[in-house]
Amino acid sequence: MKLLITIGFVLTSMLMDCGYRPYEPFSEYKPILMKRADLEASISYTHAQEITEAGKIYLKGNTIYINEKYKGIHVIDNTDPAKPQKIGFIVVPGCIDMSMKEDILYVDNSVDLVAINLTNGLSQLTVTKRLKKIFPELTAPDNRILQSQYQPENRPENTVIVGWEKIVPN
Repeated sequence: MKLLITIGFVLTSMLMDCGYRPYEPFSEYKPILMKRADLEASISYTHAQEITEAGKIYLKGNTIYINEKYKGIHVIDNTDPAKPQKIGFIVVPGCIDMSMKEDILYVDNSVDLVAINLTNGLSQLTVTKRLKKIFPELTAPDNRILQSQYQPENRPENTVIVGWEKIVPN
């Protein structure tokens, strides 16, 4: 019996020394929230930005569209494939997916599906349709349970998740 206790003690000490931490079921991320009214007014066109977390890519003619996870869509002129040129960025908070048919760009704007008409050019883009709350809420990148203060019932009213931020331990 003493041998089993001694072995148990030694194994426990070894695990503690190697930095073992028990499984933490809660997410290491907290949601970035936006008021619903701000979300619905958030889509715009702005100057080109650095690509930091590229997602899906779509090609239409000589234009490449690259999703920037949770932020929007990079627009790149690929007329000369040897020298593609960043020409702008479509701001779409909470965007992780896109598709296009003719001159209509379909994107997820957090939980909404939005149709953006590009017929008159990027600087004249217009939201032509918004289908509210058709997508599930964005999930944390680590797919873990949100801490209680970030659960839907504990968030400010009329807010939606548009991205994630890693929680910095104290």
